[in-house]
Amino acid sequence: MVPRLVIRGVTAGAVLLGAEAAYAVLRPVPRLAEFDPTGVFGDPGHPSLRVAVLGDSSVTAPGVSGPHEIWVSLVCRRIAETRHVTLRSFAVSGSRAADLVSSQLEPALVFDPDLVIVSVGANDVIRGVGIRVFERHLEDLVTALDETGALIVLSGVGDVGTIPRLKPPLRNVMTRRSARFDRVHHDVAARHGAHVVEQRNDNPAVWYSDRGLWSPDLFHVSAAGHQRWAAATWRTIEPLIGRHGPV
Repeated sequence: MVPRLVIRGVTAGAVLLGAEAAYAVLRPVPRLAEFDPTGVFGDPGHPSLRVAVLGDSSVTAPGVSGPHEIWVSLVCRRIAETRHVTLRSFAVSGSRAADLVSSQLEPALVFDPDLVIVSVGANDVIRGVGIRVFERHLEDLVTALDETGALIVLSGVGDVGTIPRLKPPLRNVMTRRSARFDRVHHDVAARHGAHVVEQRNDNPAVWYSDRGLWSPDLFHVSAAGHQRWAAATWRTIEPLIGRHGPV
């Protein structure tokens, strides 16, 4: 009797979480424009720096008014104070780590970047990708990028449970799950001398309470959210960029 009750409880919980996930993803929302942050920044007289960004909708940025508000553009403008930066984005909305390996990696390698920024993980968390599968794909990606000699910066995975469209108990599950995926970023980075943006050091209470950080679809972040992402990324990149490539 007890095992049967346990099975029924687990099944009921899985059904509830599945229903909440379906509602969170499929509920009608405003359709938002997406953008390509690819561009050139800074004085051509400065030493050049080629930056590749691979990723998902965190880079294509539904919820901002234009590419100038995307976090990676903001970061490149900071780098461009002392570099002539060529930014090329290979990001595609909805991508998981496996998609970066299959469709974004090769063109990024052809671009021959000095700095690679990888922004991935949230879709793997939300779509139920196994953590070992995610780690294998991220490992394959970083291994290939590491062979280029480029400086590699991984986004880490912030607290996905702060997404307003998610409700408890799904929100709680996503918070715990995203923390595990963030740990994978750190583990893979440590094996390759790469670096990880400490997204989870940004106070989650702010992301829970300030709706101004979120776009009208309550799923992607707004321009204000991109500013916070840019600040976190710059804290990681700033001490690295001076000792990488031409100075």
